[in-house]
Amino acid sequence: MGREAEGHAVWRGETGAVKALLESDCVILRGEIRARLRRGDLMDWRAEGDNLCLRVGAEPLVLTLGAKEAAAWVRALDKPLPALASRFGVSPEARAWVIGGPPPEEIALALAGAQARGPEDAALIVAILTGPGDLQAALEAGSLGGLRVWCVHGKGKGAAVGDAAVRAAFRGAGWMDIMTSAVSEAFTATLYRPPKT
Repeated sequence: MGREAEGHAVWRGETGAVKALLESDCVILRGEIRARLRRGDLMDWRAEGDNLCLRVGAEPLVLTLGAKEAAAWVRALDKPLPALASRFGVSPEARAWVIGGPPPEEIALALAGAQARGPEDAALIVAILTGPGDLQAALEAGSLGGLRVWCVHGKGKGAAVGDAAVRAAFRGAGWMDIMTSAVSEAFTATLYRPPKT
C-alpha cells in the first residue's frame, strides 16, 4: 500500500482539498475534509478520468487525483491485503517469541501455531508494549538473542508506550527501524533490526 496524493474530495455533501493516504488498513483524508475510512468498508473502486470513485459503505466518495494517480490507487486497492502473519514474517517454520503484555486479538490470531517457547527456537521477537518495563525487556531480549524485534504498541496520545518512546529507546541503543505495519485501529507495530557488530 503506502500511497499518498494531494487532490480534491467530494464526500458526504462536502467538497475540499485533501491529502489522501492509502494505508494497509484504511484511507486517511487530511485537509478540508478529514476522515479515516476502514479498508474493509471500501468497495466498488474504479478510475474515471482524473477521479478515483468508490463507496464507503453506502456513501459515494470521489477523489480527484489525476488520471495516472487514480489508476495507481485502483491497482493498489485491487491487491489483496497480506495477512498479518505474512507481514510480520511469521509462520510455523519461522516462529515468533512473544513477550510483554497480553497480545491484542489480531496478534494472537496471526501468531496462532507459530509461537516459539523462547529465543532459542525463534526467528524473531514480538514484544507487546504495555508499559516502560515491557519496552526495556524487549530491548534486552533482542540484544541477548540478536533477534529482530517487532514492537507492538498502542496508537495515539493515550498509548501507554508511544511510537516516539519506542523509537528513542531502540535507536538510542543502536537499533534500526526497518518496517512498520498496521495491526488494528488501536495498535501499530515497528520492526527493529539489532545493531551490526
